[in-house]
Amino acid sequence: MRNAGTPSIPRSLPVWTLAAGGLLLAFAYGHYNVWLAAWLAPVFLLRYTRTARGRFAWIPAWLVLFLAWLIQLWGMVPLPLQGTLGMGMGSALLGLAPYGIDRWASRRVQGFASTLLFPCTIASLDFFLSSFSPYGSWCASGYSQYGNLPIMQLSSVTGLYGISFLVSWLGPVANWAWEMDFEWRRIRRGVILFAGVLAGVYVFGSARLLLSEPPAGYQRVAGIAAGGYRTFPSQGAENRFWNRQPLSAEEWASVRADTARRQDRLFAMSEREAAAGARLVFWREGAAAVLRADEPALVGKASEFSARNHIYLGMALNTLDPGQSKPIQNKIFLIGPDGRVLYEYWKSRPVPGGEADCMQTNGNPMRYADTPLGRIGSFICFDLAFPSLIQQAGRAGVDLIIAPSNDWQAIDPWHTQMAVFRAVENGSNLVRDVSNGRSLAVDYLGRTLAKADYFSGAQTIVAYVPIRGVRTVYSRVGDLFAWLCVGALVVLPIFCRRRKGGEPPPA
Repeated sequence: MRNAGTPSIPRSLPVWTLAAGGLLLAFAYGHYNVWLAAWLAPVFLLRYTRTARGRFAWIPAWLVLFLAWLIQLWGMVPLPLQGTLGMGMGSALLGLAPYGIDRWASRRVQGFASTLLFPCTIASLDFFLSSFSPYGSWCASGYSQYGNLPIMQLSSVTGLYGISFLVSWLGPVANWAWEMDFEWRRIRRGVILFAGVLAGVYVFGSARLLLSEPPAGYQRVAGIAAGGYRTFPSQGAENRFWNRQPLSAEEWASVRADTARRQDRLFAMSEREAAAGARLVFWREGAAAVLRADEPALVGKASEFSARNHIYLGMALNTLDPGQSKPIQNKIFLIGPDGRVLYEYWKSRPVPGGEADCMQTNGNPMRYADTPLGRIGSFICFDLAFPSLIQQAGRAGVDLIIAPSNDWQAIDPWHTQMAVFRAVENGSNLVRDVSNGRSLAVDYLGRTLAKADYFSGAQTIVAYVPIRGVRTVYSRVGDLFAWLCVGALVVLPIFCRRRKGGEPPPA
């Protein structure tokens, strides 16, 4: 006979819950993201892992996580097939850890407190991967809530990790209630607590969206993603360059001629946008290419151009530095309407693999400039996958982040959608100008101001962007919430252990 406070744990192996959870998980991130699926998938996966019996019962769970990962991210990882499969297998194994901790906690941690271990583990795992993985915050579960604007506002307080926590909390709460046979008397306080927190987050997010102050003014910003020009005269010449082998004088002359034509086209497109009223024009990542020896002349030309057209110009370029072990400098110059160079920023986080192998970094902090258009700062493409790096913008009170970028079709539009969370976290407006992907302009609340699809033929994005951002709680306290989750993983098992000789009382 079972005590009134004893959880009801079935002895059968509910394989259907594993199938349902796996199906939902495939739509909880990446290619086919449906934000509601991320809330529901752990409900069923936890039901399986809590009730699984037998030595090999976790193998099907690992296989489901692996298959879901492949569906979510197929083609997004810039690795050969073997590398992609290996990464997927490792990610699925790591993804089992929160489920293992939940199974342990559901049997050893007292009452409703046991529901906190799973979301704390998810948030902590997302935090440590974002901080130490070369892929940054890729695979963080909080990204599943893109488009759910009230929930996205939580990141202005807790960062992305608060969203990861909240989305993951429903699963253990539902299973805790399930094991209490959904008896209202026994689950009332816990359910009301969870529902109250969720309602509070929605009220906060909705109020932030509805009651935000009207912008003091707008600026017209244009991003240019022109393509279609080669850099090297032949594939052989390009291969020799990447292999750090010499090119002939004729080949270098061809490189100079081809890159000059591309630069001229970018200046012509920028002049049209300036004539149309853009006060800030910037180019997509690596839009211009130039030899290191020719870079000062190009910067001088850009300065003269900015002064003549009375605009701010963000000149993003790849500087070719032959003879170096890493022969590319990926950077952006911001030049003011008086022709002065306001800052020079180098990409801080090259994509692991080929880009990281050939691209120089100088470890410089974010650069920004105070202008009549607000405080403007820059990051480049993959930098935006690293929340701790972009915190510099929040701490500095940057009003507008311009982010020249270059994607590939498999990560379109997911990579751009990830970047929107950086705007909400740090209270900065954001324009991400993308070649081979989705360009997007959003305000500091994550609301779309303009978008353009490179694969539909769009080579520019034009948006009217607020000239002021806001200071957020996250910009002041940083990753405090994530560290609280890490601390909870230590504290809860110590202070909330079940008593010997019986089950815990109801929550």
